[in-house]
Amino acid sequence: MNSLPPPAVTAAALSAPAAVSKPLLTAQRTRHLLIRLGYLPLTAENYLGPHGGVHRQYTWNFVPPRALLALSRRDSWQDPWNPLVLGALYQFEHVHGLPVEPGKVGIRDLPAAVELALLAAHKPDPLPWTWVLVTKFPRPERIHVFVAGKGWVLQSDCNTGVLHGTPDGTWPVYARDRHTSMVGSFPIPVPARQVRLYDAAKAAGFHVADIDFGRYHHHWVRYQPYDDPDIRWVNYFDRGRAVHFYPRAAYGFPQSAGCVELPLKAAQQAFGILHYGTPVTVVHSAPGPWNTPASAGGAPKPQGQKSVSALPSLHWTYRVVPQQSSPRSVHLALTPVALPAHAVALPDGTPRPGPRPRPDRVAAGSAGPDPAARAG
Repeated sequence: MNSLPPPAVTAAALSAPAAVSKPLLTAQRTRHLLIRLGYLPLTAENYLGPHGGVHRQYTWNFVPPRALLALSRRDSWQDPWNPLVLGALYQFEHVHGLPVEPGKVGIRDLPAAVELALLAAHKPDPLPWTWVLVTKFPRPERIHVFVAGKGWVLQSDCNTGVLHGTPDGTWPVYARDRHTSMVGSFPIPVPARQVRLYDAAKAAGFHVADIDFGRYHHHWVRYQPYDDPDIRWVNYFDRGRAVHFYPRAAYGFPQSAGCVELPLKAAQQAFGILHYGTPVTVVHSAPGPWNTPASAGGAPKPQGQKSVSALPSLHWTYRVVPQQSSPRSVHLALTPVALPAHAVALPDGTPRPGPRPRPDRVAAGSAGPDPAARAG
């Protein structure tokens, strides 16, 4: 990964003392400053608990999609490593010309220059809040880009890492580049028998070529080096993993070494929408049903209200077919389930019906990655 250029020096950074005895801001104060400046589109409200204690609740300033509600309710807002809050900090740092990095403990123990900039800042977030959702199942793998006030603005087929090389989770974008190079090793699955034969030949004294075998996510693999100098529209979100363009014959199934690969047009559009701090969420299966946020002219509603229905009434379940699967090709039997408007409640309070199965449909995985061209 190319190193980032040195950030511009701000007045807050120049006025920062050489050493600060203790942090100026608590994590709660940092969250509230990011909310006040619009980098975190939330409203903080206090309420009285059942035993008389005062509790704090955060609600969105727009109608969020159901998948975002589920994500924000799983992650505690008080967690200093909360990826949504950390992303808001990254965007603030970038807008104010500061190094894009967390404190010693997430949003705690921030550098003095960042704390002083937060206390003195009056510049709101110039860009709308954005979120990226990458779904692995049902095939094809897809990327979905959500913008507050506009809804889902971009969807495209994409590729994730072979052998679960792209883990599930959420990370904020911390570096971006229109053009960069990527160097690493690509894991190519091999049978365990091949590794045993190779070890036996080496032990018997045969002259065999050196092969870099290893274990990768519970699979035997052979590592093949790659050096790709022409990677475009890059958004780094988890160490060396990034959302970027890479030329492939087809998209929609695992092919990369861990990155989220897009076709050229989609990658260029995504680069224009994403910004520093944009949370990127990777999930195993698509949360359904999906709801459509309110139009830009509608009044925003907090997440506690239940009027976020009017959704496409379709949910997918799947099962792996072991007899037709391999480490490089996954075959699934997909079953669409209709969702009428009644029955049990979903985690966000909207009703969930009982399933009405329809005939199975089968989606087959691809034959695997092209060993001659890999990146990410």
